[in-house]
Amino acid sequence: MQKLLEPCISLAIKAGEAIMAIYQNEDIGAREKSDHTPVTAADLAANEVLTAGLKALAPDIPIMSEETPIPELSLRENWQRYWLLDPMDGTGEFILQSGDFAVNIALIENNQPVLGVIYWPSKQTTYYATKGQGAFKRSNETQQQISVASPENLTLAVSRRQKLEAVSQYLNSQFDTVALGSCSLKACMIAEGKADCFLRVGPTGEWDTGASQVIVEEAGGCITDAEFNPLTYNQREHTENPDFIVMGHPDWQWQKLITPHHRS
Repeated sequence: MQKLLEPCISLAIKAGEAIMAIYQNEDIGAREKSDHTPVTAADLAANEVLTAGLKALAPDIPIMSEETPIPELSLRENWQRYWLLDPMDGTGEFILQSGDFAVNIALIENNQPVLGVIYWPSKQTTYYATKGQGAFKRSNETQQQISVASPENLTLAVSRRQKLEAVSQYLNSQFDTVALGSCSLKACMIAEGKADCFLRVGPTGEWDTGASQVIVEEAGGCITDAEFNPLTYNQREHTENPDFIVMGHPDWQWQKLITPHHRS
């Protein structure tokens, strides 16, 4: 995995450069996909960079990406390892030009994320981790190991665009908030101790949590579904995630702070 890590970081940065080349264009090629989610020319350009690069790096490892058709479960359920990609997490933020979007690369082994790279193009910052080796942040040629914050004042990472009531009703505690776009960047905030918790209510795909999960876990936190069950990868016909919770330091006793819930 360590041999794959640096090439993946380089690829994520290259995909980020492809995104930023389109960012200021008057026509970013925005349209709606069949599932009513947005896609732009930047998503597709990043996908092209990642898939070509990963095929060259490891021709024997299959690729699952948000921006390419997902094979039927019968064709992929026996994959021992595969790449799981979100070429641009935060397409809506890209369209709004908030800067809060990220390239996500995960390597899944035996249905669990074991390598994660999240690159934030507008900040030229990379978060990454491999199983058992810790989580790190690299920015401006400086690198540091990151970890979740010790309990103090509870800080909730929230979406710039999702109504706070959608998530606050599930927390049995007072909290501060910090707003950011992109699921994966909010997870990285928790991994580096700038927030303690993030509840995602609404549709996401397995590619939205793969890279985040290994980074958060290696930083001392965890990601589960909204009822504290483990997330699954490549075990269902559909790839939609349940609502999920990204949690920081375990001393917060999350099962007392958060009321589990079903998506209505």
